[in-house]
Amino acid sequence: MSDIRLEGVTKRYGTFAAADQVDLSVTQGEFVTILGPSGSGKTTLLSLIAGLNRPTSGRIFIGGRDVTNATAQERNIGLVFQSYALFPHMTVLENVLFPLGVRKIGGTEADRLARDAL
Repeated sequence: MSDIRLEGVTKRYGTFAAADQVDLSVTQGEFVTILGPSGSGKTTLLSLIAGLNRPTSGRIFIGGRDVTNATAQERNIGLVFQSYALFPHMTVLENVLFPLGVRKIGGTEADRLARDAL
């Protein structure tokens, strides 16, 4: 995982600023916790970093590369939501295997990675 840097990141929904002029720097290996009450923008901020949403303004850098307009797939960032978005028709193992399949990792390698994670 590479360093993450946000410079003046803002996300607006109409007139509401879910994130407003956020500056953040996270060094590789650093453990960071984002705390705040419900509705304070924690999920918005993580969604912006992962590329699930685009900022209204500001820049996002991962590993020194400007990824502000990069797709989520190009960023290689995972995000686990508070209410787990598991596929109810799959087992736990199948849920963990799913994103590996999307990345074209299959067979024994996928099984090993999934079981190691679990």
